[in-house]
Amino acid sequence: MATSIGRSDGLRTIFSIFLGLMLTAFVGIGVFTFHPPPNESEPRLRAIQREEQSLREGKAVSELPEAEQRRVRELARERAALQDAAAEARKPWGRSTSVVLVVFATLIMALSLVRADELPVIANGLLLGGVFTMLYGVGWIVDSDASIARFVVMSVALVITLGLGYFRFVRRGATPSVVDGAVPTPFEGAGALEARIRDLEARMDDAARALGPRSDGPGSV
Repeated sequence: MATSIGRSDGLRTIFSIFLGLMLTAFVGIGVFTFHPPPNESEPRLRAIQREEQSLREGKAVSELPEAEQRRVRELARERAALQDAAAEARKPWGRSTSVVLVVFATLIMALSLVRADELPVIANGLLLGGVFTMLYGVGWIVDSDASIARFVVMSVALVITLGLGYFRFVRRGATPSVVDGAVPTPFEGAGALEARIRDLEARMDDAARALGPRSDGPGSV
């Protein structure tokens, strides 16, 4: 019995973790689908790469004619400028993506509080998904160089995590384990049953003493 209970708890834990990872992947793909990164420079970068390959044809730049060498250097400068512009364009996108992910993480973690006692496995999976999504969103803002925005998002994420964690584990009296709703062990059940049997025996003894002494034979008084 103890082995089956431990196996069931392990499966619940695995399912909760898997649900959290799947939820994080779902949110991440959804955000990238409806809020894609800026890629205005991608077509030109691909064109530069194709032109450079056609000019070089596997040769070193020093082996090319002077005119082609100048063209290769021009393409290299243009590619570097486009890459810098793309990096600058991705900074505000990274900040907005981080904010969106933190908002979704907050909603998921708040949803995990609904009927958490009745559906502990699903609630724990949602809680883990919210935590993973929160980490994913914080990672995007950490990668940017906007110190003020980074501090604000980190502060908001910290406050939300502490607030929902307090409500989930302290106020609701839930244990911090991954799987809630633990089933009492057989030893705990046996102890309760033994206590009930002792109480019943004590009541029977009290009833026997109240009835008076029992006769041992036909001639006894």
